[in-house]
Amino acid sequence: MHGVATLIGKNLPAPFQEWRVRRLLLQHERFDSKYGVDTQMPVALADLETNAPGARFANRYQGTPIAFLHRLIRRLEINRERFTFIDLGSGKGRVLLIAGQYPFKAVIGVEFSKTLHDIALRNIGKFRSAGASRTDLTSINMDAEEFDFSRFTDKLVFCYNSFGAGLMIRVLDNLEISTKGPGETVFAYLGAMPGDVEQRLKRFPIIERAEVLTEFDTYERYCIYRMIPQN
Repeated sequence: MHGVATLIGKNLPAPFQEWRVRRLLLQHERFDSKYGVDTQMPVALADLETNAPGARFANRYQGTPIAFLHRLIRRLEINRERFTFIDLGSGKGRVLLIAGQYPFKAVIGVEFSKTLHDIALRNIGKFRSAGASRTDLTSINMDAEEFDFSRFTDKLVFCYNSFGAGLMIRVLDNLEISTKGPGETVFAYLGAMPGDVEQRLKRFPIIERAEVLTEFDTYERYCIYRMIPQN
């Protein structure tokens, strides 16, 4: 059904499409204004720490569409209180703030850039002060390849085209190892997926696959996988 809605959206007259994009922009601006946070403005990779180990695999920062993330979380049939939400390449922390509005066991962001991590910490502080979070929010300044997924049992891992295929494959290797332990793992990927990454994920069943309109007047594909242990 969502795929049909996307097809209809793509064929709307230009004025209606422009209205939808303006609506997204306004929604994101209102979110930042309401909580006094900074998640809207994109940040070019050249403006970040280019000498950091993870920089050569990174992509620029741009915030995840808010309405899409709410829809993704609500549609997943999981017991949120058991699940830890993990955002890979969490940037300024918009995804953390949105996920924090739901009763997850915890919400964790992993970000290589100290610049973006520091912004995320300030945003989290303001969000907490506003009483908007329903769970513990954490931003960790580290390369995603070094993150230990095995510390968490049930987990929902999200990634918005945060880094290149080479690093993504290594992250998926680590994530798959963690599935051999107790708990359930759901992996959601938004954005253009490199061929090697798509091939790597083919072994896992797809929960949902569709496209979403962004504030940049583009459609991004997303896929949600249930990562089950492989023999």
